[in-house]
Amino acid sequence: MVSDMVRYYDDFLADRDWLAEGLSWAVVQPASAEATVGGVIERLRARRVELGDSQSGELADLAQIGPNVVVFQDNGCALSRPEVLRWASDGLRVHTVDWTINGNGGLTYAVYGKVLAWMDMNDPDRRHGDDPAAFDDDLADVRAARGTGQVTAAAMAIVERRTGVRLPAEWVGDEGADPQAGPWVTVRLGSIPPDPRPPSNFGHYEPDLDARLRAASEQVRRSALTLAVRAVTARFRFSDGELVRQVVDAVERGVSLDEEARTTVIHRLKVQDADVSSASSAVHALYAATGSGLAALDAVSAARHAVGDDWSTVRHDLYRLVREVG
Repeated sequence: MVSDMVRYYDDFLADRDWLAEGLSWAVVQPASAEATVGGVIERLRARRVELGDSQSGELADLAQIGPNVVVFQDNGCALSRPEVLRWASDGLRVHTVDWTINGNGGLTYAVYGKVLAWMDMNDPDRRHGDDPAAFDDDLADVRAARGTGQVTAAAMAIVERRTGVRLPAEWVGDEGADPQAGPWVTVRLGSIPPDPRPPSNFGHYEPDLDARLRAASEQVRRSALTLAVRAVTARFRFSDGELVRQVVDAVERGVSLDEEARTTVIHRLKVQDADVSSASSAVHALYAATGSGLAALDAVSAARHAVGDDWSTVRHDLYRLVREVG
């Protein structure tokens, strides 16, 4: 059954169909510090937009609702960036919902400079952060709306349920935040540099191992790639055994294939008796391993996703390999 909150935001979005192309709405609340428009502007390194200001840069609209500040963007998602949330949530609680034109989007909760939880609004079981369970008691509407046209409305309802703050429909007109209807302050956001990030997804999950492999010699990296492709070929049955043998031989000898040959790996190899995600990762591991330079290390990341429970054994062997050389 659709809740009244979901119905409210469903009507809100239906009357403003242009918001389907993207929206970001944040509620900033006091914790150890007051939440004020001026304070949030300072945290975002923003400056107020004056009449006639035509400079480039991402815009946002802010308004005070009681002790809380709402931040609204119909073309941008500044407060979904972890590095921005860390500044914005210093002494404050920040809830954000955002989505893009392709339908991807999520909810984020940050407090005291930490991103406690991020949740994919299309898959409420896909969460990460310091405390992904923070949303556990608020998922009924999102679960009920999954796979329907009410997912975005249900996501907005979670923000209201957790904060007690409603985005007033009368404050948002046909072209965005309406300064005549609400106490909006338009700002041009400043530049907050991204947090340091690893060069690949593998570095996110295995930062120490990734760093060691990147700093290792070419010989050690080739040995690591050999371990990865052997683990994949031992785990899965492929449609073209001869092509697989050619790939493994090339990796063992440290020979990079040209792009035409590598594309053949993608187009010709199929994995039998495996789920789509594991099969795709297995083929990508063989494709990446035949590349050149550090890019070939993507094969190790793909192997990690492909082999599942066998990864702990592969990881142990990889660590033994890199520890031998320091």
